[in-house]
Amino acid sequence: MLKKKIIFFVVLVLLVFGLLTYQSTRDERGTFDFLIYPLKALELGISSSIDFLSGHIPFWGKSGLDTVQRLAECEEERNRYKEAALENERLLSLLQLKSERPDYVAAARVFARDPTNWFQIMWIGKGLDNGLAKNMVAVTPFGPVGKVHRVLKERAGIVLITDVNSSVAVRLQTSRLEGILEGRGDNRCYLKYIAKDVEVAEGEDVITSGLDGIYPEGLLIGRVSEVDREGGDLFQLIVVAPSQDLNKVEDVVILRK
Repeated sequence: MLKKKIIFFVVLVLLVFGLLTYQSTRDERGTFDFLIYPLKALELGISSSIDFLSGHIPFWGKSGLDTVQRLAECEEERNRYKEAALENERLLSLLQLKSERPDYVAAARVFARDPTNWFQIMWIGKGLDNGLAKNMVAVTPFGPVGKVHRVLKERAGIVLITDVNSSVAVRLQTSRLEGILEGRGDNRCYLKYIAKDVEVAEGEDVITSGLDGIYPEGLLIGRVSEVDREGGDLFQLIVVAPSQDLNKVEDVVILRK
């Protein structure tokens, strides 16, 4: 039975091959066109589509490539103008801050950040040559960023207020209560030493008190984002969001103590 099936299959293959060979030798469409016509139709359809695209779509061929290249150049130019506009806006804000602060030392561009998660540090392109000294304060128009930790000839490292080793003397602006703002190692800070029997509202502004002898008094440094009166033993657990998003700092102003 198996032998008969194999013979039938071989005969069928030979028959189809013979029909296709016969068809290929004819000049005109004959009786057996239906066996290969679908393949011919597909081939003709693809060829016609290519001819249509090459004749009607302007991005086809060299002129099309030139157009695409020009569009890319326009997009790049637009991006440069946008970056220049944003930079001018930042610089104008820093210039206004300079005119308002008698303790102004220098403006500096951030060129690097600590790549690890252990420290919250950024590096700026100004140093001893520009009058910077340890414990000077880095600020933006939105608030304090941190203090100068290490000073080299032409650059300096800034320890951010969110670093776990950072501490800033602060005051709740509404209640006038004083505490210490310490970094959490992420994008938030803890406000410590506020007694549990005091009402602290979410959204209340936190300002520098100046009692640490480093940060100038009266700078908005953040806002209360969470309050947990049961979280600590003697004091409330208060989380503060910095007024300046430290992930977006590109330029800073340095203030003397």
